[in-house]
Amino acid sequence: MFRTVRTFLLAAPAVFVVTLTAFLLAHPRAADTFSPYPFLVDALGQAVTKRPVARFVIITTAFFLLPYLVTGVLLFLADVGVGAAAPIWRRSGGAAEASLPLESRAGFVASAAVLALWTGVSLHRVAHGGELPGGVNLAPVFVVLASFVTLGLALVVAGLLAIPRALLGRFASRAT
Repeated sequence: MFRTVRTFLLAAPAVFVVTLTAFLLAHPRAADTFSPYPFLVDALGQAVTKRPVARFVIITTAFFLLPYLVTGVLLFLADVGVGAAAPIWRRSGGAAEASLPLESRAGFVASAAVLALWTGVSLHRVAHGGELPGGVNLAPVFVVLASFVTLGLALVVAGLLAIPRALLGRFASRAT
């Protein structure tokens, strides 16, 4: 139980850090050209505004934390619901919890890492680096969004990698 929450709480920060690092390494001037949002300057203080990379990392992390925590709570509630309903769904009383196949787990980790690097490097193609009309820079929001999209795509890849084993198991159970 709580495998989904645990996986998300471990994978999301790692994917976020890889995406943010790839973005900053691929676009070294992005942090210099980012002007902080006035409401965050008041909250964080003037000292943060003097170091552009630190300012960019702190603001991006602040934008990451709220969706990360909300998604973690929603996944926790979903896991509690599935755990409570599991006895109803089981055919036999002693059924063990199913484990994800190794290729699915490895595919999730590998695709998350590769996709995080790719999205971090290619974020400049989205809305011209995050600069919108009127001087509003959304680069921190795009980095956060890219990390969540990366997790979703990695989950799809893991699901696709689990299909062959599920089909083989289904055919093997029908043959016996």
